[in-house]
Amino acid sequence: MELVVKKTDEETLYKLILGLVVPRPIAWVSTVSKEGIYNIAPFSFFNAVNDAPPVLMISVSDRDEGTLKDTVKNILDTKEFVINMVSEELFEKMKKTGEEFPPEVDEFKEAGLTPEPSRFVVAPRIKEAKVSFECKLYKYVPVYDMHVIFGEVLLIRVSDEIIDENLNVNYEKYKPIGRLGGTYYLKVYGECKIK
Repeated sequence: MELVVKKTDEETLYKLILGLVVPRPIAWVSTVSKEGIYNIAPFSFFNAVNDAPPVLMISVSDRDEGTLKDTVKNILDTKEFVINMVSEELFEKMKKTGEEFPPEVDEFKEAGLTPEPSRFVVAPRIKEAKVSFECKLYKYVPVYDMHVIFGEVLLIRVSDEIIDENLNVNYEKYKPIGRLGGTYYLKVYGECKIK
């Protein structure tokens, strides 16, 4: 199969990109509005783009009616956010925060999560997350109908249970979740050495 992008409808392109560019890590982004309301939302158009200083990137679409999602609005308003990583035991709570809630709803409460004060940004971390990156807005770039946000990491919080003194990550304890296409997700199944 070959698809000429200019001759392919948007729904088909969306399904193919999500199904073929896999696995994608999930940025579980916590923000706070100018009014002080907490927001959490998961995004799988996410990755690292620099290491020193660390810069992470998320790409967020508009709502179906064409308005900004709360995450984008809050980041553009406050210039701060936290990217929390999703592990197996938090999977159902992450899915809950992927639902559409009005801006005045505190999604920490809706999902049964605990906001933890960050050290360098106003947006809270997710206390239950094993990894959190406190970020300040580095750059915002609109790309067609997506909002690409680059965040410079100010602080990395890692649970002691998943990392040793040599900075080796124990993935059996971390148990990160990755995004595939449709309703498919990926779990860590154990070490695999490529020869």
